[in-house]
Order: sequence, then C-alpha cells, then structure tokens
Amino acid sequence: MNFPEKIKKIIKEAGYDYKIRSWDRGDYIKVVVYAGKSIEKLATKRSRKLVAWKENGKWQGDMDVVKSQGGKGDFIYLMDYHDKTEPLKYEMFSDLDWDDDEKYTKNQLLKILESWKKRDD
Repeated sequence: MNFPEKIKKIIKEAGYDYKIRSWDRGDYIKVVVYAGKSIEKLATKRSRKLVAWKENGKWQGDMDVVKSQGGKGDFIYLMDYHDKTEPLKYEMFSDLDWDDDEKYTKNQLLKILESWKKRDD
C-alpha cells in the first residue's frame, strides 16, 4: 500500500470523508487533504488602481477623489489590499512525515481532522 492509500485508509477508518490529492515528486509523495471549505487569509496582496486621470486638461473618473487630492498631477491611483480566500487543507510529505515517525504522523493527522470537525459545529 502506497502513501496516499494509507492516508485514505486512516481517514476512512476514523469516519471522515475528505478529498485527497497526491503528487509523486520522484523522491517523495506529497498528499493534500482538503476540508471542503475555504478560509479567509489576511490581506497580503497590494495593488494600485487608476481612479482618476486628466484627458485634454480635464479630469475624468472619480471626481470625489480628485477633490480630496486637490486636483494635482495627471493621474490618481489608490493603493488597496485584497483579501485572499483559499481552501482549508493539510499537506503531508512521505519522506518527512511518514518515513520518520508513522505513529506520530497518524496522530497529528487525526488531530487536524478533529479540529476541522469542531469548526463545522
């Protein structure tokens, strides 16, 4: 039985039904267990958005921003942070996690799955 199948068996025997994906990287196998829900991450990505600009000497775009900035320059950009949503997941690696201490890894996985169950309540 290979690493992903062992993880699937542990999850099924514990009474959980989570999606699993695996990738064989040659030296090791990466397994990701997905909880089936997403979490909000802190706003980390920053970008600038053009909100007002001068065209033939006249301002175009958001005139409230032009007034608040005093109408200086030719372009007005707003800097903003964007929230990021990503799936709740747990990653495991066959060479690091399983080969070193199989019992500890199994217990750690079951603790994670139990914490996911408590979030649903």
